[in-house]
Amino acid sequence: MPIWQFIVVVVHVFSAIIWIGGAIFLALVMVPVARGMEPPAMGLMFLRKAALRFRGIAWVLLGLLVVSGMAAFESRGLGFDRFTEDGFWSTEIGTALGLKIVLVGILLVMSGVHDFILGPRLAQAMQLVPRGEQPPASIVSARKRLIMLARLNMLIAIVVAVLGLMLVRGVPSYAFSWLGLFSK
Repeated sequence: MPIWQFIVVVVHVFSAIIWIGGAIFLALVMVPVARGMEPPAMGLMFLRKAALRFRGIAWVLLGLLVVSGMAAFESRGLGFDRFTEDGFWSTEIGTALGLKIVLVGILLVMSGVHDFILGPRLAQAMQLVPRGEQPPASIVSARKRLIMLARLNMLIAIVVAVLGLMLVRGVPSYAFSWLGLFSK
């Protein structure tokens, strides 16, 4: 394996580890800690600061994942010209790649909505809550929706990682059987 291929793989794997690990840490550690803080507005502000700190890192990692993923695919001799070959998308590798591409697109859109639309709206609404007072039900509800969106995104990221493993290690014969594809 040439050094550039190795570097591409290392960048891709470590970017995935840090991004998914950071998302899991936020969901499983930061959110519960923030929930337990008194007053609740303080917990939301704590979570907001942590999330803003991670947001910049996360978007750099997402960019690295997209670029290194394309480079890794190309480096395995599976150039972009394969996409137009007859029957490519109906193969196991084509199906795994197609699902991964679609899910990465969904993940990027959902991350953008979370980070640049819903998150800032919630933060702005929280600033209107007087110190020491409970946030209104609408803010609590918006926070729950934002958390659910983040968790769904994390689940999609894990599925994308599994699809990536399939692309490298091979697609198990049972992987897409529930779709009725590739029956022998």
